[in-house]
Amino acid sequence: MNKVFKHTIEISKFQNDKSLQEIENYKEKYVTNKIIDFTKTGENFKISIIFSTSKGVFILDTRKNICKQILKGKFYGITKHNDFFFFARLGTNGKRDFPINNRVSEICYSEIKNYKITNLKIALFGIPAEIHQIENLAENLIFPHTGYNQILSVPFANIYKSKTPLKISACNSIELELNKFSHLNSIFYKDNKLYLIAHNYTMKTNKLSDLVILNTKTNKQELINLNAHSAHNIYINEKNEQIYCDSNNRKLIKNNKVIFESDKLLRGLSVTEKNIFIGGSDICFDDYKRFSGNPSIYILNKSGDLRTKFIFNEIGNIYEIRQLEEKELSIIQN
Repeated sequence: MNKVFKHTIEISKFQNDKSLQEIENYKEKYVTNKIIDFTKTGENFKISIIFSTSKGVFILDTRKNICKQILKGKFYGITKHNDFFFFARLGTNGKRDFPINNRVSEICYSEIKNYKITNLKIALFGIPAEIHQIENLAENLIFPHTGYNQILSVPFANIYKSKTPLKISACNSIELELNKFSHLNSIFYKDNKLYLIAHNYTMKTNKLSDLVILNTKTNKQELINLNAHSAHNIYINEKNEQIYCDSNNRKLIKNNKVIFESDKLLRGLSVTEKNIFIGGSDICFDDYKRFSGNPSIYILNKSGDLRTKFIFNEIGNIYEIRQLEEKELSIIQN
C-alpha cells in the first residue's frame, strides 16, 4: 500500500460519521423528477444528453423537447457500465479549503428509464475531499482523486455483489508524483496510456495546468505543460490530437490551437462522430452564485464552429456532459 492511499484511508476513517450522515436517506435527498426550462439558438439537432451541474443531474432530449432534473445535489462525473449510470457527488458539508478540503464524496448508480432514476444505490462512499471525472476502464470504475495525487479504481463486479456500499479501502491506488496543488480533475485512456488533467489551482498558484500521461505498462509518468488556466477535460482523437478546455481563459484547444472561444468558463466536453458538446458556466467564486448561474451547452462542428447553443435558467455550473443515445468518442472505449 502506497503512502498516499494509506493516508487516504486514515482520513476516511476519521470522517466516518460525516460520511454516514451524507448518505443517510440518500434516495429521498437526491432523487427528483423536475421539468426544466431552456432556450435554444441556432440549428435544430436531435440530441439526447445527460449532464451534471452544481445543483444536480439533468437530461436534455430535443427529440421530445424534454429537459428534466433527475438528481439533486452537487454532482461531477458521469459514466456508464452496462445498463447503469454512475454519478460522482460532492458533499457540501465542509469548507472549500485549498488544496485539500474536509468534505467527503461518494459515487452512486442507477438505471435510467423514461427519464427517471429507477433504483439509486451507493457504490462507494467516504471518499475524502473531491472526485471529478469518473470512467469505465476494463471492467473497473476508475477516477483521479482530487487533492490526493492518486488514481483510484474498483471492479464493477465488487460493487454489484456487495450488499452494502463499499468504502475507499476497497479501491486500488496508483500514486502519482505531482505537486500538492495539482487538483486532478479529468481522465481519458488510449493505447495503454492514461491521460489526466492537473488543474494546478492556477488562480491561486499562478501555475498553469499540466497534462499527466501515465504509461500503464511501464508506469512511466510524463508531465506536459498546457499553457492553460485551470484546464478541464482531455480527449485524444484518432489523429492523436489533444482536445481540452482552457477553462478560465474560456477557450477550447485542439492540438495547441484555439478552435472556440466563449464569454463563459468552459468545462464539460463530449465528442461524437460529427460534433463537439461543451459546457459554459459563469466564472464566479462566490459560492451562492455557483448554484444560481445560467449555464450554456454549445454544440460545435469538428472545426469548432458554433452550430447551436442551449441556455438553462439557474441550474448552477456545468461539470460533465455525456451522450445518452449517440456514440461518444470522448468516453473511454472498452
